[in-house]
Amino acid sequence: MQKYAIIVFILICSPGIIFAQHTGLSGRVVDSEDGTPLAGVNIQILGTTRGASTDLQGKYIIERAPVGSFTVRASMIGYRAKIFKEVRLRVGQNNRLDIKLVATPIEFDPIVVLGGKSKQRLDQAPVSISVITAKEIEQRNPVDLIEALETMPGVHFVGNQINIRGSTGYTFGAGNKVLLLLDGVPVYASDTGEFNWDMLSPFDVEQIEVLKGAGSTLWGASALGGVVNIITKDPSPQGKLGISYSVGRYDDPFYQEWYWTNHERLHFTREDVSYSKRIGSLGLRLSASRFMSTGYRELGDAQKIALTGKLDYRFGDVLWNNYIAYSKIDRGFFLQWKSQNDPYEVDPRNLGNQADVNQLNFYTKVTIPFSAKFSIQFRGSFVRTLMGNQFSSSADFNPAIGQGVEVQFDYLPVSPHHFTGGVQFQYDAGSAKFFGDHKGYFIGPYFQDEWKINDNLRVTTGFRYDRYQLINGLKEDLFSPRLGINWQPWSTTTVRGSVGSGFRAATIVERFFEYNVMNFKVLSNPDLKAESSWAYDIGFRHYFTDFFNIDVSFFDNEYWELIEAHMDLIRGQIQFRNVPRARIRGVELSVNTSFPIYFLEVDLQTSMTTMDHENLHVNAPLPYRPETIGNLKAALRFKTFQWQLDYRYASRIEAVKVYPINERVPMKIIDTRLLYRYNQFAVHFAVNNLLQYNYAPMESNLLPMRHFVLGVKAEF
Repeated sequence: MQKYAIIVFILICSPGIIFAQHTGLSGRVVDSEDGTPLAGVNIQILGTTRGASTDLQGKYIIERAPVGSFTVRASMIGYRAKIFKEVRLRVGQNNRLDIKLVATPIEFDPIVVLGGKSKQRLDQAPVSISVITAKEIEQRNPVDLIEALETMPGVHFVGNQINIRGSTGYTFGAGNKVLLLLDGVPVYASDTGEFNWDMLSPFDVEQIEVLKGAGSTLWGASALGGVVNIITKDPSPQGKLGISYSVGRYDDPFYQEWYWTNHERLHFTREDVSYSKRIGSLGLRLSASRFMSTGYRELGDAQKIALTGKLDYRFGDVLWNNYIAYSKIDRGFFLQWKSQNDPYEVDPRNLGNQADVNQLNFYTKVTIPFSAKFSIQFRGSFVRTLMGNQFSSSADFNPAIGQGVEVQFDYLPVSPHHFTGGVQFQYDAGSAKFFGDHKGYFIGPYFQDEWKINDNLRVTTGFRYDRYQLINGLKEDLFSPRLGINWQPWSTTTVRGSVGSGFRAATIVERFFEYNVMNFKVLSNPDLKAESSWAYDIGFRHYFTDFFNIDVSFFDNEYWELIEAHMDLIRGQIQFRNVPRARIRGVELSVNTSFPIYFLEVDLQTSMTTMDHENLHVNAPLPYRPETIGNLKAALRFKTFQWQLDYRYASRIEAVKVYPINERVPMKIIDTRLLYRYNQFAVHFAVNNLLQYNYAPMESNLLPMRHFVLGVKAEF
């Protein structure tokens, strides 16, 4: 009854919702070069909640569109978005808009949702966001999501922990300071806060968006240093079967003294299959993947299986989305090498270490557009994570359960304003021999207003309040305001500025975990405070041509009560503690261009992020963070052939925890690959770590030596 009362109240207070006149808009979208119909193009009437996608013939119909003059946007991955201003929609007339889109090798102006929880062009967002699309992922042919993300501007991995502009460092798998979303839904282990990068195949990803800086105002807990949103592929308009197979082999070690086995047997394989089809109002996509590896070192063996399903159904204007993913991982657990002369071997006492993970993710969403100006989305989610057999112990973990509910509304009362608000509830529970049985929850109402003052100026304001409650324990109140400005003084230039707050409460493992590992004893710290941050960002983007742009950001991230792993080497103890004050500030530069040279097409993407990071409490560098990271991606295209070169750089890490006196070097990794397409087939051949560079992102852990990968992909 309460839900219906809210709806009635909104309708009474907004008579325009009831009595507004409606009409329709239809048309056809084709490729500008050869006139091929384009299926799956997103058509949106801006300033309203109305939109549609094109069918197999490139046709679209938007029903119940409002009457008046509007701006219409057409967008699709692999094509430049197109804007049509002052499109007149009249009652009783055949309102038609046919569209031609231009293909682009690099996504210069993609559509993103991280900036404001609704679709907007990247150059209209008030915050710094980077995007990688399905097309770029396919060209790279990664074996997991980490490989898909590692060349993005401002992104650096230490082990499997992601750092956005140095936010996380390395915390031994617990307590990421970045929030991971799957289609806008949080997906992290509720006891450790750890990400499962193998929960779905890169084969299933439509786009990955990375927000840099605090994002808690809209996205809530854990968005302390950034947000990663993985958008999965929707069901295709026609039946489509996709198959992918990759096989890889590790080269011999750099030094003969490092040989530890018959290296001709060291290899890995990956298989992916998916089927997608839309039948009337029902859309379905099913996928399965398997990864098997001997590893390139002892305890590097792994077997990973992932199953995913996506289903949507449309009841008139109401859209119901569902997604489920199951992953099972059995792998060896490599802690550190035996010695510097045996970097691929472990102490014989650790040969029994294994890490098994079973994870189930599920979400369901219902989106109800009550009118062209008002819509509500209801979301429920569930994450179950079970770890076991870790450090030679069995049955020491019980399933960790995370359950979430969210209600979000979008309201456009008058054309200059777009209100987004709602409330989110999250319940987390974890139980294990090593940290006991603990439960906690947070509830957070939020609100944001995007005010379009004119065509060139947007101001975004928002606020969120969260109550975090550890049941029978700590209670914390957290506030996350936000202000953002996006100004386009010229059609080719965008200036943005933002200031916002983020927070992250300590995970169950960070507070309560106790265990003896190798020569260290891990101590609990139940009194850990929530860490918070303020992120300041000023940037601009300029388009010199349609195929050449530059983006510059100046950022200052201030942290309070930053949670870091503290190591007492004398006593042999590890404990998570709060760092009262810390700061990371710097500048980030990205350049993207595409141009012809004779019969070749050249694509260049380069970025560099330089940072000054400091623990202000002791005036020392923050550990496991380089001061400079950079990427260069170059591609030469000739008809159906493409050659690519990636160069990844990270400066020498100044501070570490375990072996501070050991020699450390910068990262200089070069990958190269060749791609050939023939009709529905694509063949990849890659050489990763081409120059056989030896680099350890954390102590006693070398990255893989040179390895070769051959992949074949087909879609029917």
